[in-house]
Amino acid sequence: MDASANFPRPFVYGSIVVALFILLGAAYFLVLQRTSEPATATIVFSGPLALESTKGILQSVQLALDEVNYYAGNISLQLEVFEGGDETGAWDPQKEERNANAAASIENVVAYFGPINSGAAKISMPILNMAGIVQISPATTWPGLTKIGFLPGEPGVFYPTGVRHFVRVSTTDDLQGPAGAQWARDLGFNSVYIFDDGDAYGIGIAQLFEAEAKRRRIEVVGRASISSSSDFDAVAADIAKSNADLVYYGGTTPNGGPELLIAIRSLDIKAAFMGPDGIFEEDFLMRAGNAAEGIYVTSVGIPPEEIKTEDAERYLEKYRSQFNKDPDVFGAMAYDAAKLLIEAIARTGSTDRAKILREVRGTRSYKGLSGTWGFDSNGDTTAKLISGSRVEEGRFTFITDLSG
Repeated sequence: MDASANFPRPFVYGSIVVALFILLGAAYFLVLQRTSEPATATIVFSGPLALESTKGILQSVQLALDEVNYYAGNISLQLEVFEGGDETGAWDPQKEERNANAAASIENVVAYFGPINSGAAKISMPILNMAGIVQISPATTWPGLTKIGFLPGEPGVFYPTGVRHFVRVSTTDDLQGPAGAQWARDLGFNSVYIFDDGDAYGIGIAQLFEAEAKRRRIEVVGRASISSSSDFDAVAADIAKSNADLVYYGGTTPNGGPELLIAIRSLDIKAAFMGPDGIFEEDFLMRAGNAAEGIYVTSVGIPPEEIKTEDAERYLEKYRSQFNKDPDVFGAMAYDAAKLLIEAIARTGSTDRAKILREVRGTRSYKGLSGTWGFDSNGDTTAKLISGSRVEEGRFTFITDLSG
């Protein structure tokens, strides 16, 4: 016998309707609970972590994320840090390629912060371009990454899709190299022996310095490439024979800069020493020791303690409080870049790579630590800041603004 026969049919139908409403309500609650959970966006950081300067850049990124509790509007943020170098701090091409491929394959990666070196950028840029991931660099300065007229095929080879995905907050070596040569002339140097480290960045800035030095009628008495395995005693002997007023090293710390300087000092060669921002870091001072005293260094950007804005002062205070040391110029630029990225993600309210890329690339008037700036059509910063510093009592000391 049908059990429902004991109850009126309306009661049976009503019970079924109530049960359905309960089930639908439970399902709606589960869906609502799932959709109310914030979307998560991952930012990948890549660089040679053995370098103190890279650590400072990473710490500035972390500081920017801490200030917003790792949220960009309603988007939850997480930071993945990938090693991009070896134990000496030199960038590794295989690791940079691996890092870029990993970032491209992770679905919720929306931005790639780095790399630090221009040569490394040449490897990761095409990979990330194909993936449509915005790439933000605080330190790569080779002009050919974004500008025509430097090396054949550049910059088009870095953008296989035809869409520009790369931006940088540091100005470029076509400004820094000549600024160094002009400063050398202003300091009264008449002859120079020029070295590069064989890397894209080092060769490029050495060539740019050399061209301007000749234009300024500084005699180039020698030109050579070195590496960390060079015979530096023999190199120093050649410098001594040249009677150069100045030695210019285009390169980075891990690629032989400190060893070159130590060899020069060991022969008591009186020539002054100058380099670009590839050696503007604590690692160079630690490796060169007392030999670094008195050297001249150019850098993109202005040391944050010299900026003198309220935003810069707040950043300095927070950084010093959290990390118990001063940030360098690249740390300050990295902080600006991270804040800009966070705000761009918040405005989109999305983890869509294309939307975030458009938002970042479209930045035209961002209020940063040093003032208002943006990105031009190439993806380069409109803030063309360059400074000159000297090592005094074991520390980099700001000497002059070379931006003009």
